[in-house]
Amino acid sequence: MKRFLTRWYLLNKRLFKKPVFIVILCMVPVLIVALNAATAHTDGFVKIAVAVEDPDDPLARQLSSMLSGSSEIVQFSMCSTPEEAEERVRYGEANAAWVFRADLANHIHQLINEGTDKACVRVIEREETVALRLAREKLAAVLSSESCFELLIREYRQRVSTEYDVDALREDYRNAFCTGDIFEFRYASGDRFDDDTSYLMLPIRGVLATAILLCGMAMAMFWIRDEEQMVFCRISRAARPAFELGYHLTGIVDVAAVVLISLYAAGMGESLPVELASLAVYCLGCAMFAILIRHLLRRAGSIAAVTPILIAAVIVINPILFNLPFVYPLRVLTPVHYYLQATHSPIYILYGLLYFAALGVIDYLVALFYNRILKRSSASR
Repeated sequence: MKRFLTRWYLLNKRLFKKPVFIVILCMVPVLIVALNAATAHTDGFVKIAVAVEDPDDPLARQLSSMLSGSSEIVQFSMCSTPEEAEERVRYGEANAAWVFRADLANHIHQLINEGTDKACVRVIEREETVALRLAREKLAAVLSSESCFELLIREYRQRVSTEYDVDALREDYRNAFCTGDIFEFRYASGDRFDDDTSYLMLPIRGVLATAILLCGMAMAMFWIRDEEQMVFCRISRAARPAFELGYHLTGIVDVAAVVLISLYAAGMGESLPVELASLAVYCLGCAMFAILIRHLLRRAGSIAAVTPILIAAVIVINPILFNLPFVYPLRVLTPVHYYLQATHSPIYILYGLLYFAALGVIDYLVALFYNRILKRSSASR
């Protein structure tokens, strides 16, 4: 154990003299601080200007007031006139304007009972985006309450009686709404969603995972340069595979420790035993993945050229920034997939170990293949 700790200390001492490793190590807390600062000052990345054509229309005022305020996704701002709302869109101060038509109650009545195509709300947009489409769901939710009440009146008139008290029906309609949540959100493991997590912080686990993988690729380049300088020429052939794995894990574990602390500092940490187990397996997977890439490319320059493409591919393939279902078969080839899934499905810790073992077998076959080629080339000479 003393010998192991001594080697671990010496390898770490050498690592902290490398500027590239220091940059990778420092980028993790810098990213967390930057995202926390952005989360504290964000007021929604979609801005909607709301206005009414007739300020004296009680229904239009009521529904537009339900859109006041903002959330992390959408920021609503009230305008005194429709022209002001359109001006904000025209000059880029808002992404869209929602203008409630005059005599809104009559518009909804005609829409429900007569099937007319008279619009209840006029929507002006600078461009069509996914975020604006999602924001319109909020508008539909506000209009649905009044539309449903109009449907209630129609059914009451057809099925019960043509004589009714609108105020009494509206009171019963309001009392019929439940006050609790009708949805319960859980992960596949049974854990509840954390609704307080900012949308800006959601990709942070995947981004930090790629930082660990990036460190593994850097360690592969460091190994090649140390080999060229014959730094580890005294390591026996039998102990070489274990030492090689430990060499790569030295830097990976350092970055993983900073990632773990950063996750809890950002409020993204889950159960500590699960976090430690999944992170430990992920470190093994990253180390073996980097070793395999190094055995395939065999040059530090080639690894340096491939690494940015590889990291970008990992971010696209895995559901870090967006989810692309058609690339799912490719996810199983990356260690990031098992780490992200293991957080809420611990069975993926076992899958991660199997992935590590599979990479070890493939790496052994690749090394065996290259050794045979070298023997044949030396024999031909």
